[in-house]
Amino acid sequence: MAAPVPPFKSLITFDSAARLGSFSMAAEELSITQSAVSQQMLKLEELLGQKLFFRKGKGVGLSAAGELLHETVAETLQRLSVGLDRIAPYKSKDSLLVACPADFAHGWLLPRLDKLRRQLPGIEVWVIADKQVREIDRIDVDLVVSKRPIHTADVECAPLLQDYAIAVCGSQTFRSVAKLPYPKVLASAPLLMLESEPGWNGRLAQAELRKLPLRRGATMDDPRLLLEACIQNQGIAMLSHVLAGQALAEQRVHMLTQVPSVSQPRLWLMRTRLTPRTPYANQAFLWLLDEAKAA
Repeated sequence: MAAPVPPFKSLITFDSAARLGSFSMAAEELSITQSAVSQQMLKLEELLGQKLFFRKGKGVGLSAAGELLHETVAETLQRLSVGLDRIAPYKSKDSLLVACPADFAHGWLLPRLDKLRRQLPGIEVWVIADKQVREIDRIDVDLVVSKRPIHTADVECAPLLQDYAIAVCGSQTFRSVAKLPYPKVLASAPLLMLESEPGWNGRLAQAELRKLPLRRGATMDDPRLLLEACIQNQGIAMLSHVLAGQALAEQRVHMLTQVPSVSQPRLWLMRTRLTPRTPYANQAFLWLLDEAKAA
């Protein structure tokens, strides 16, 4: 048979007493009487059929069963607190929930957030990266940026950015290889690989590259790690221009223009056609389109 589930109130009291090692301190923290704490803990022990506390000087200590229970209760309360924090923005009209790919968030959106906040004072942007969104539920998300457009009657879908995979490297590497022609340039430094693109965007299958003494420097599962490796002059990588855009602008990495770029799926921007959860949704939608045009 399933174990009885204690009242939530008694678990809150148990956690407080267990953390503080004192019924009186737990009573003060919870703004109840010490007698109420004692009664709740007695009833909890009776319900579970286990001794949870023992006297320890002027306070209390946990029995073995109490320690095990407290681990579970503390973890559960922490997860509940995190969950409550996560839903907090949904009730605020000042928050804007944007679901988008991590590459877009890292290389394009984050560098522009200050500009967006200046444009829309008071806005609080929540970036939800790598969440697969197939429809816009106005409770879950306000705007969606995705490589997969959503074509439904209640969703407006607009082209945002055309992305490309480009060859990039760090400043020190660039100084030594920038003048080398393609494809020879790719044999001049280690190639940094993305686990999901082991063929380096199909280039390694080309006959002209198979003849070269290419070196694989590292393989990583996150393109943001590849970008950081380029910044540290560990080799050459094929990366999304959207991801590398800010690093290129700051000259932390440089594009090897002699290496042909590869077209990537277009990024789309979507919003609901219904009344949005926050008025910022429509304003930010238009601002993002304007920024993309300027970029």
